[in-house]
Amino acid sequence: MKGIYGIKVCPFCGGTVEYAGIAAGHIFPEAHTGQMYLCKRCGYQGSFILEADDLKEVKDIEDEFQRLKGAGKSKITPFRFPAGWNWFWRLILVLVVIMWIVLPAAFLFKMLA
Repeated sequence: MKGIYGIKVCPFCGGTVEYAGIAAGHIFPEAHTGQMYLCKRCGYQGSFILEADDLKEVKDIEDEFQRLKGAGKSKITPFRFPAGWNWFWRLILVLVVIMWIVLPAAFLFKMLA
């Protein structure tokens, strides 16, 4: 995506990023903490990006990322939950479904008693 200052590039994979909006703070929701960008190639979402002036620079950045990744020197990866966390999310799903069923039923029985 060609921006005002250049082409916006993902810092993890070298792909182009798209503007995703302005993020609000967690403690103070009305305080905007900055612009957020999204990379469709690797899934990176954040406010830190690289900017290049032309397509040749973007290609050079992508080639450098691929060279570092191929050599095993790229130690930066976007955050992803490990596969071992699947049990956690299944447990959360079960608890939410139980809350949707048990809590309304308990409330109903309390009203009828």
